[in-house]
Amino acid sequence: MGRILILDPQVAAQIAAGEVISRPAAVVKELVENALDAGAQTITVETEEGGRRRIRVVDDGCGMTPEEAPLSLERHATSKLKAESDLLNITTLGFRGEALPSIAAVSRLELITRSPEAKVGYRLVAQAGELQEAGPWAAPIGTQVAVEDLFFNTPARRKFLKSRETESAYILESLRHLALGYPQVHFLLKNPVKTLLAAPSHSSLRERVAALFGPDLAARLLPVALGQDPFKVAGLLSDPDFSLASTRFQVFLVNRRAVQDRLLGAVLKEVYQGLLPKGRHGAAVVLLTLPADRVDVNVHPAKAEVRFQDPGRVYALLLAALRQGLGPLQGAGPRYTVTWQPESSPRAAEGALPLMVPPASPSPSAFIAPEAIPALTFAAPPSLFRFQDLAVIGQLKNTYILAQGPHGLILIDQHAAHERILYEALKSKGPEAARQPLLFPRVIEVPPAQADWLKEHLSVLSQAGLELEPFGGAAFLLTAAPAVLPVADLEAVVLAFVEALAPLKSAAQPQPALEQALTLLACHGAIKAGQHLTREEIQALLTQLDGLEVSSHCPHGRPVWRLISYGEIHRSFRRPQD
Repeated sequence: MGRILILDPQVAAQIAAGEVISRPAAVVKELVENALDAGAQTITVETEEGGRRRIRVVDDGCGMTPEEAPLSLERHATSKLKAESDLLNITTLGFRGEALPSIAAVSRLELITRSPEAKVGYRLVAQAGELQEAGPWAAPIGTQVAVEDLFFNTPARRKFLKSRETESAYILESLRHLALGYPQVHFLLKNPVKTLLAAPSHSSLRERVAALFGPDLAARLLPVALGQDPFKVAGLLSDPDFSLASTRFQVFLVNRRAVQDRLLGAVLKEVYQGLLPKGRHGAAVVLLTLPADRVDVNVHPAKAEVRFQDPGRVYALLLAALRQGLGPLQGAGPRYTVTWQPESSPRAAEGALPLMVPPASPSPSAFIAPEAIPALTFAAPPSLFRFQDLAVIGQLKNTYILAQGPHGLILIDQHAAHERILYEALKSKGPEAARQPLLFPRVIEVPPAQADWLKEHLSVLSQAGLELEPFGGAAFLLTAAPAVLPVADLEAVVLAFVEALAPLKSAAQPQPALEQALTLLACHGAIKAGQHLTREEIQALLTQLDGLEVSSHCPHGRPVWRLISYGEIHRSFRRPQD
């Protein structure tokens, strides 16, 4: 081990730059954030070779004076922080004073800027962090930053950059996220061959999403709005009939800053629980606004993560907002608003976040904690129909129930419907309530690789209504099972449970394991496709659907019913509309 020495300043600068500048997209992000903080209304980004060869960002913001421009290349130089207390009330995107020095340390940089009060602009050139040229320069109001040969002096980092196409894709994604938070700003991204992104200023978030991601995606999004200044949630959320293979189109913005946060992702996962097929994800653009002192953005060098003062209340608010956003499509659950508690209230002294209150509350001064709010309901909207009031036509292939409603022909997947009914019953009443002891307990042998897992997680299966006892080796004795399961299928059900649940590591995640167990239980106990139903059985099934919180999708995320409107039927036969 060598002796302790002070690191060479140039090497230290390169290390610091690596914390902020990881690839060309990080350069674009930092420069565009500076432009937005400068009040720019138009921002143009030009790239060559995916940003490796050249990046140029031009804005029409407030610019800098000749005295300020050289200071901008010094580390920790900032116009946004003056005292330690300012760290608790950050309202700008950039504030660390590290972006320009970090970029300059690993590139050849040219900066041209002019403030509104100056008659001429100012230009400076730096290479590897060292100032090479500086002086007056003809320029419009605003700032232009050109970055060439990124990582030319750090070949190890340059070696790990991806292809031109991949780096261009990262830049496009970064700019899209920034543009979502500022729909009033005109964004342009282009390379020498073509324009990659053109997003004029928009008056609505939906218009901005259409410009950034395409009109097809924007058309499938439902509005989300809950709360009032200074704490509110707004955005767009895809309906459950539309899903994607990845979470790429899930964007969260906290005070207009795009962030990565496990809490925010968990909200969406819970919202879509049981509404989407396994492996599919919803699309969402969620904007959370809250007072700056309630969120810490100073926890990551690239400002990509945040820390909430009260994550539990943030989670509850977001969950209610997103569920309410799905309400118009999935059902007519209770509607909520958010009221910010006065600073003089007793709870305000505890640092409490806003509380949600039903509009029908006898007093606006009556605050209800988010965790006390009941789950929103997603039954079929009363304005459309009640299942039990439908005129049953019959069965199609002994799989789909056909019924006539006030708005058209309704097709109901009998297996998916019964599966949802059983799932909700098991979840609300508990499988234990329907558990029956077996007159003749059964010996069930599981694969040896899964025997140890099952011994450690018998309680999970017990919560799902299956009572098993170790019986030596890989064998277990089944002594009780839920009444909904066919007796002949018990061994197959247990084996399916073990195979499906073992990868979940339920000791660490008991709730996901239980949810999966209840889903499997409902699936195995439900009416099967191809099974003939009497009129009485169909009517009983429809009546039970009316009592559900969720009647649109089965626990696996498949649709329960579909409506073919009379208008659609008339058009297909070229008949006049009613």
